[in-house]
Amino acid sequence: MTVRGTTARAASRVRLLWTAPVRRLLRPRVSLVFELVAVAAWIALIASAVTGDSHDGDGAGASHHHMPAPHEVHGASVSASASASVNVAMWALMSVAMMLPAAVPALVHVGTNSLRWRRRRAMATFAAVYLAVWIGYGALLLAPAQLWARLPEGVALACALALAAAWQLTVHKRRALRDCHRSSPLPPSGRRAVAGTCRFGLRQGWACLRSCWALMLVMAVASGGNGMLVWMAVLTGIVITERLARTPRHPTRLAAAVLAVAALAVLLPDTAWRWS
Repeated sequence: MTVRGTTARAASRVRLLWTAPVRRLLRPRVSLVFELVAVAAWIALIASAVTGDSHDGDGAGASHHHMPAPHEVHGASVSASASASVNVAMWALMSVAMMLPAAVPALVHVGTNSLRWRRRRAMATFAAVYLAVWIGYGALLLAPAQLWARLPEGVALACALALAAAWQLTVHKRRALRDCHRSSPLPPSGRRAVAGTCRFGLRQGWACLRSCWALMLVMAVASGGNGMLVWMAVLTGIVITERLARTPRHPTRLAAAVLAVAALAVLLPDTAWRWS
């Protein structure tokens, strides 16, 4: 009986090890709606890139412009204000796809510390404030974008990657990333609850901006190119890994090395072409 009991307990532990991750995955998630929103943003961006490539025709292998390049409709140039609006809208979609997944732990904090009847509203308020920080940064970033748009695409992208790699190793990056992991007590109801959620969203957005501004600068330079989706996937992976890692210093250093190698890979072929 003792041997059978020991065997049964061992088998039960093995089943628990296999089923616990599945149960956690299938458990209702308070942040599920926002995760699906991020997935929808990725689908929209992929569809936009695919349809854009399909409309390029024979020019698919040609060099693409950066995001701030003027758009054309039926052969006529759109006004500068309309082009800027399109660029900011595309940046907002990229912010949802890339940065909202990094805010999932903070969204869970807001959801689990809010009253049930106002949980969704509190999480939506946090997400709106958090994303507003990134959209505002994008609007400021895209305003002088014509300055780097005049440079050869490889040079501009290599400089942005090198800057991002250097920022990854600074003490300011570590402090900002540490602030991203900090939570905040939230009042339960009333105007104080709304104000507390807004403050938490602003604080999280500012900390995330200080941490990842250089990575999103890379995205601004690379957007519109052939490898835009690849850059999005790589940078999103860096952001999420740093945000979810228990010891962010190691993935931060690894990301710096990856960005530095990418800068060389982008710049060297272009340099060799110019000197050949």
